[in-house]
Amino acid sequence: MLGVPDVIVDAVMGWEPGGAARMRARSMHVTGPMLRKVADQVGEKLWGSSGAE
Repeated sequence: MLGVPDVIVDAVMGWEPGGAARMRARSMHVTGPMLRKVADQVGEKLWGSSGAE
């Protein structure tokens, strides 16, 4: 949500590198607005506009 790299999240949370991805999956929840923001960013890179008109 904040654009913080996974490695930083792992360090802050004290998660071990081997199990960090599983812990992130359990602890971080993806919301609709988050998905939309990323989709818009990808669209901007691919087609030059966010599609939101």
